Amino acid sequence: MSATYLSIDDGLKRACGYLDDDSLLDDATLKRMTDALVAAEFYVQGAIGQENSDFYKKDEIKDLYKLACNAIAANWFNHPTSAVSSTTAKQIIGQLRGSYDLSEVEDDGTTAKR
Repeated sequence: MSATYLSIDDGLKRACGYLDDDSLLDDATLKRMTDALVAAEFYVQGAIGQENSDFYKKDEIKDLYKLACNAIAANWFNHPTSAVSSTTAKQIIGQLRGSYDLSEVEDDGTTAKR
């Protein structure tokens, strides 16, 4: 099951071209950003895996996860009718997918059930 771990203060505001305390950030804009980020998190988790929710909280994973989610959310926010996933986001998702698969390998070398 998908869960959200990020907030728009984790870099999305800046990725969309706003300062954190920008006076142009009205409630409607903040809501659109939040919705785009939630959708991006669900998209990234769906592309990588949803069974191991602790994976996305790992220190060595969180920065790449945040980068992929913010890239997708900013693209969707800035181009709501024509956005597609960026090549960068796809590459990061591929890298995270490999890390996710490795996280499923047990100490004895067997693969954990998903």
